[in-house]
Amino acid sequence: MRRTLALAFAALLITIGTITPAHAATLALTPITLGNVFTDGQPVKVGLNTDAASVTWSAADVNGTVVATGSQAAAGTLQVSVTTRGWYKLTVQAGTATAQTTFAILSPLSTAPVAGLSTSRVGDFENTAEGWTFYPGSEYPGATGSFALDTTDDHSGSSSGKLSGNFSAGGAYVSVNRTLPQVAASSVSFWAKTPNLSFLTFRITDSTGQVHQQRLTLSGATDWQPLSVTKFDGGKQYTHFGGANDGVWHSPAKSIEIVLDKGAISGATNSSVNLDDLTLNTLASTPTTPLGDYESAAEGWSFYPGSEFPGATGSLTYDTASSHAGAQSAKLSGDFSGGGNYVAVQRTFVPIDAKSLSLWVKSSQLSSLGLRVTDATGQVHQQRLAISGTAWQQLNVTRFDTGSGYLHFGGADDGIWHGPAKAITLTLDKSAINGGGTTASVNVDAVAVTTSPTYQGAGTHFAGTWSTDPMPLLVQSGARTARDEAYWSAIETTVGTYSFPAKYTSYLQSFQSNGLDPLLIADYGNAKYDDVAGNDVDAPFTDAGRAGFANYADKLATQYPQVQNLAIWNEWDVNAAGPSNFTPDSYLALLKATYPKLKANHPGLTIVGGGDTDVTQQAWFQQFCQLGGLKYLDVVSVHPYNYLNAPESLGTFIDQVRATIRQYNGGVDKPVWITEAGWYTGAGSAAPVSEPTQAMYMAREMLNVPGHDVDRFYMYDFKNDGTNPAAQENNFGLIHNEADALGAYTPKPSYVAYATAARQLRGATFLGKEYPGNGLIDQVYAAGDGTPFRAIWAASGSNTTVTVNATGPVQVTSLYGLTTTQTPNANGQITVTVGVWPTYISGATVTSITTP
Repeated sequence: MRRTLALAFAALLITIGTITPAHAATLALTPITLGNVFTDGQPVKVGLNTDAASVTWSAADVNGTVVATGSQAAAGTLQVSVTTRGWYKLTVQAGTATAQTTFAILSPLSTAPVAGLSTSRVGDFENTAEGWTFYPGSEYPGATGSFALDTTDDHSGSSSGKLSGNFSAGGAYVSVNRTLPQVAASSVSFWAKTPNLSFLTFRITDSTGQVHQQRLTLSGATDWQPLSVTKFDGGKQYTHFGGANDGVWHSPAKSIEIVLDKGAISGATNSSVNLDDLTLNTLASTPTTPLGDYESAAEGWSFYPGSEFPGATGSLTYDTASSHAGAQSAKLSGDFSGGGNYVAVQRTFVPIDAKSLSLWVKSSQLSSLGLRVTDATGQVHQQRLAISGTAWQQLNVTRFDTGSGYLHFGGADDGIWHGPAKAITLTLDKSAINGGGTTASVNVDAVAVTTSPTYQGAGTHFAGTWSTDPMPLLVQSGARTARDEAYWSAIETTVGTYSFPAKYTSYLQSFQSNGLDPLLIADYGNAKYDDVAGNDVDAPFTDAGRAGFANYADKLATQYPQVQNLAIWNEWDVNAAGPSNFTPDSYLALLKATYPKLKANHPGLTIVGGGDTDVTQQAWFQQFCQLGGLKYLDVVSVHPYNYLNAPESLGTFIDQVRATIRQYNGGVDKPVWITEAGWYTGAGSAAPVSEPTQAMYMAREMLNVPGHDVDRFYMYDFKNDGTNPAAQENNFGLIHNEADALGAYTPKPSYVAYATAARQLRGATFLGKEYPGNGLIDQVYAAGDGTPFRAIWAASGSNTTVTVNATGPVQVTSLYGLTTTQTPNANGQITVTVGVWPTYISGATVTSITTP
């Protein structure tokens, strides 16, 4: 008995000793699709590695709300049943083990060519030739007033139009109006400034003579504010009369009228409003600005007899018997029987960042037409354009500072194009008359310039430590440009000998093959030239060093001809160590050595500069401009980091930069690009934001900057540069670092918000702002196909409900790309909840948006 018990006890001990304790399952998630970024219709699949028999999963949205759950047997792939666009965090459990990753579902990126709006300025108010006429509202007698050019205030140029009204003796309104060139306008935008008006009345007459009238609400601000009309047969308090009188828009427009109503004045019987930059917007295949369709004299073209060579006579007439487009063309005639060398037609305009020019001509008597284009400095660039045959032919100009018979005079007088353009002259030269005659004529039509499209971009570090693996995600985000570097010290390792690292060539070729327009930075020091400590840190500070830098930049542009935009240095005001001491005058010395060389050898290259100074600190940039620095760059680059604030305040700083440019550039603008801006996440002490806040701010800035004439916006930067949550530079990205525990290149919420905004803005044109109330910002754009859309958000505060007034279905898109189609109720209304995140509302059926 005892033996039996002992044996049994021993067996029990053996059994207990061989029990295997429970252990945590192994579990890992890896992207199958690059970065876990999917598009509509793609099944969401994630690589799964586990030794557990099964797993459970849940997917939560950006608010932490679980939107889907599931379970499956262990396999190499986890399938997630989420199909709705947005950003999600995926949590997977196997026993006690947990793993997480993020994924995104985007709408497909359009591969269609990016169209744009051509713009026709009909209200520059720089001279009286535009044909604006004052009307005292005579059907309601008693009102008096005036309309005149105001040289003391303007939004751009040197003057605006000022409409004044006095109702102390009666009356209801005064107005100013003009006839329009025959343009199939889809929208109108302009700027207004008034001391006390609450609204303006807008009237536009269609081709039948029907007047379409609506009310434009003013914000209450006493500074310049943008206004836009995106639907002519709708809007606040819409009414119509005359013509077809059917409440339907019949293109094209015939005339336009701006009305100052007595009812818009609070506590007074008189008021005024200044108007400027009134533009007709028309859908175009490429962004173009018409300069001459010659459908009316209001465009401002005038005849000039070449008075410096006396004797010539001639005329500018409008020829209804011959035109390339529309009802008529311009006919320039010259008679040199009494002497003289040439006659011309000419016009000035608000400066345009012209990239090329086209026009149609017809003449049986001339071998060429003279072209003169005046740049921002007042320098005239002249060339001859050959004419062949007697039929209408198109002449195209892709460079203004070269060409047959090229010469230059006035202004900078250096033979270098300094955009933007501000005037054009077409000359009929005696020497170009066939057969040596003394009289000739030429018909001209459809004169237009192409302009720069608006690009969304991102900062990258492919020249540094980044692999090009995430390049497809950059393209998929909707970015159309990227900003990177090519270090001087890596290219010129022996003085006078230049070699280009394979990684530079590789990433720039990848940009090109993916349709990304690069902004390349020529930057940082080279110990072979100016260097105190021997560490390539010091910026050039001697003439020899600056000449060396200029040679390197020139070789860079030669090596990579696909690069059309080259920045001179990165943040000189904080990155120019050594004897240069970060100063504006030392940066100007570098530009003076580099800019002329680049322009001489690469005239089509856009030179970007300005120190990249933080626009919240204006003193450096102002001193740079005062020293004459604006002569040595084509685009002003700024880095408006704004960690402690929402993005809307940046508009004020951008406007200050623009005012400084005008102050020191003869009243003329230069293009402004934001080449770095962003917010970082993480756990650092210097004002990081949450990931949803980064997403919200990023979208709001992308939407806000077009309203301040910023052509390019580069968020910084595309990828987290590391995984330390406390390191500022590790956390600016839209996607995670390749070593992140959430998976290589997986999306942050900001990636989806950026992609959504970029899709909305692709090919779009900013038209203006409206103010529906409750502190909401309602920005109006025309999409690439001309359809208006709006982006609405509040700079701060709680959610509110807006009423969308519409005649048909409306598309509402969230910050993260979810689009729903809503149909108005019997009253033609839809309600939408909006807040500090942008909401996109699109559809040609939208007439207005109001708040309770």
